[in-house]
Amino acid sequence: MTTTLPITMVTRKPGTFEIAIDPRITDPASFRVSFLILLDGDLVMSPEHLGVAYMASVLRKVGVTAEIREVVHGEEKAAVDALAEYAPRLVCFTLMSLNVASCLRVSRLIRERLPDTVIACGGPAGTFAGLDVLRNNPHVDVVAVGEGEPVILDLVQKLYLDEPLTGCPGIGLRLPDGELRQNPPRPVLHDLNVLPFPARDQLEQHGNKLEYVRVSTSRGCVAHCTFCSAPHLKNRAQPGKPWRARDPELVVDEVEELVKRYRFRTYDFIDSTFEDPDGGRVGKKRVAAIAGGILERGLDIYYNVCMRAENWSDDDNELLDLLVRSGLEKVNVGIESGVPSELELWEKRATVEDNATIIRLLREHGVYLAMGYIPFHPYATAETLVQNAEFLRRNAGHNLRRMTERLEIYPGTAILRKIEAEGLLADGYWDTLDPYGYHFADPRVERLAKHYASLYNNDDYHRHGVITEQSSVFEFETFNVVVQTFISRLYRRFHPVPGAKEVIQEFKDWVHGVRQECGQFNFEFFMRNLDAVLNDRLDADKQRRDVEDVGHYFRQRINQIKSQQLRVGKALHRLGCNVAEISSTLPPVRPGGAPRSYSTEGASAVW
Repeated sequence: MTTTLPITMVTRKPGTFEIAIDPRITDPASFRVSFLILLDGDLVMSPEHLGVAYMASVLRKVGVTAEIREVVHGEEKAAVDALAEYAPRLVCFTLMSLNVASCLRVSRLIRERLPDTVIACGGPAGTFAGLDVLRNNPHVDVVAVGEGEPVILDLVQKLYLDEPLTGCPGIGLRLPDGELRQNPPRPVLHDLNVLPFPARDQLEQHGNKLEYVRVSTSRGCVAHCTFCSAPHLKNRAQPGKPWRARDPELVVDEVEELVKRYRFRTYDFIDSTFEDPDGGRVGKKRVAAIAGGILERGLDIYYNVCMRAENWSDDDNELLDLLVRSGLEKVNVGIESGVPSELELWEKRATVEDNATIIRLLREHGVYLAMGYIPFHPYATAETLVQNAEFLRRNAGHNLRRMTERLEIYPGTAILRKIEAEGLLADGYWDTLDPYGYHFADPRVERLAKHYASLYNNDDYHRHGVITEQSSVFEFETFNVVVQTFISRLYRRFHPVPGAKEVIQEFKDWVHGVRQECGQFNFEFFMRNLDAVLNDRLDADKQRRDVEDVGHYFRQRINQIKSQQLRVGKALHRLGCNVAEISSTLPPVRPGGAPRSYSTEGASAVW
């Protein structure tokens, strides 16, 4: 790695960040940093970790040696053996509630093999429970708060120069005498445009075989959902604006570079809400500029975003058409509930009617809905559970897990403070940060929650929400996304071909019918089990048969859809359509040949 010329780091005003290095650091490449990605759990099994990727890129820009290393569940010892050969001076974890136990195991192994290496944690759990992390993991030296780029650059320089970390804002630390100290926070980055594009080590490590590549167009959120630990108006750990955005042109520059360099075209825009800052004219003008830029440059891509239900209505059909033409194929919406009182509990701005509207709008535009839904929580009742199941049956009930999902609690959230104040927080929660570390006001609902969670997948999921195996329920859920993107991509690519539109529409209608049937199956299954548990009629043998029946049912549906999917592919092939054209990666450019021209036909990161 080429060492850059040393320049002075200057901080002008709060939120200003200049990527530069102290002139006393003469050999930055000699300082090695390893960012460890723990592949554990549900949320954290997503392919790329952009917070880490941004920090690695910042360090490399000033000449520091930085790597990103994945740690596979069950292979921790081998990973640490390989890490020891790299001999980093600093090891960093992104800590979330679901990987606290894994971080403890791996950091213990690191401390044994590399006793002089500094171990640091960041991420949501580090941001909102930093000193608790230090108390409960004796091997961690430093915990970072909030956005990682300024912290990591300052931390590396102080370690290189052997300066006291008490002068490093934005961290908690363990002093030599064992005392724990929380330094003052840093302001958030005001101008995100100063950041370099994130490092793409994980994409390269996986040889372009990731499901999608992540891109950040903004940081923060202007909503204030009580269960959410993403930076927003009511849970800011750092001073400064809660929401900031990159220039649309810069976002499109990054996507274009990824398309040209990696021949990759499936992206996940990870913003908390794509249409912020206001969900109205200003925010929608911004996302329209991004979509327009994608189309103007002929970038033949697909992408996913997050939206809020209250921001969308039938007045937005033209904008939704633009987004779909530019590649939008999946939207994650925090629906959360079909019960008005629960939407108030979560401080959602959307109404039940808003939720039903966005579900309809996305279906009409051929966009897959990946919803958040929380029927089980400490304040749920038998009545709200039935209301939620009925809402799902009417609107989007084909994924069984939505009917049985449990609230996950995170440090820094209003709902956690409420649960703790009302005596429903489990003993020892602050030791483990267990996302299910709470009790239910109604013991019957608690029995139901545990019962449903035990019906599919193993104890890792049942007890801790960590996915280490894939049951047919989970497989069907992920397969649904694949099927919907298959449909939307086919339509976008081939609808002008005579006869193709009819073939695709017939398959789309057939799949919708299968999903409706699944929704009814799920509702009946849910109600049978609810009745049995509430009336103490649960039979262990019947429960085992239920588990087998559910597994068999969803495996049959998967095979049924795959068979029909194959027929569709053959029918389109006979019409002259090459289905391979909708893959997530583009064919490589032939040596000496011209680059492919892309057709537009048809269709916050914290450490």
